[in-house]
Amino acid sequence: CSWYPVLYRRTRMAIKDREKEILHLLEKKYSVSVKDLAKSLYISESTIRRDLIELEKKHLIVHSYGKVSANKLSADLNIAYSDREQLMYNVKSNLAQAASALIRDGNVILLDASSTASHIVRFLENFKDIIVVTSGLKTAYMLCQTDIPFLSTGGNALNKSFSLVGQTAINTVLTYNADICFISCHGVTENGMVTDNSVPENDLRRHMLNQAETKVLIIDNTKINQKCWHILCDISEFDEVFCNEPLPPAAMSKIKHFHLIQ
Repeated sequence: CSWYPVLYRRTRMAIKDREKEILHLLEKKYSVSVKDLAKSLYISESTIRRDLIELEKKHLIVHSYGKVSANKLSADLNIAYSDREQLMYNVKSNLAQAASALIRDGNVILLDASSTASHIVRFLENFKDIIVVTSGLKTAYMLCQTDIPFLSTGGNALNKSFSLVGQTAINTVLTYNADICFISCHGVTENGMVTDNSVPENDLRRHMLNQAETKVLIIDNTKINQKCWHILCDISEFDEVFCNEPLPPAAMSKIKHFHLIQ
């Protein structure tokens, strides 16, 4: 039938919208029952269970005994940027807005390819004479929709993470003396080691930190007490740390300036 492809596309669109709404609901509560999720989205429990199966396959949620919660370990997995950016969206936006207060007119700003750092773009329009250098493809796309002067690092693309890495990207970063850099990571350990599972991205972040006068780490609470296999640096190397929850005491004792944004 001629209407079938249209109906199929609409159904797929509805599924993606529901997945986003489920993730938004899990931002507000630690866990939600399947029954409450179905009621909030005005759909049947059988439909919501099918949606949850898809979200579990993407490692974005944990579903057991009728309860659903965001998967804190999702930060450790190589999940698509389009899915990652839905997690803790409002929290990341609030953190980025607070961190953007460190920027001054005329600054050269380094942004890594994290979904968290990309939120900074939304708060740059009021600054004068700034230049942004980014390794993020999504971040570059967002900057294209503004009048902000920016440069892409270029380099080898990591498709799922929308990130540019490698020697070309490093060479670009090394040509700039930055006033400030904003980065995120996939995990901070109990004793304050900043970690990630992407070695190429960490290599580039290392050079960003070396080139920046002020080093800023932005993380949400899902990254706390998460230990990825590759170490970027000790948290003491950052001048400013922004998070929506306090870190463990051992990590907090190393932080120069901590900003609790709730």
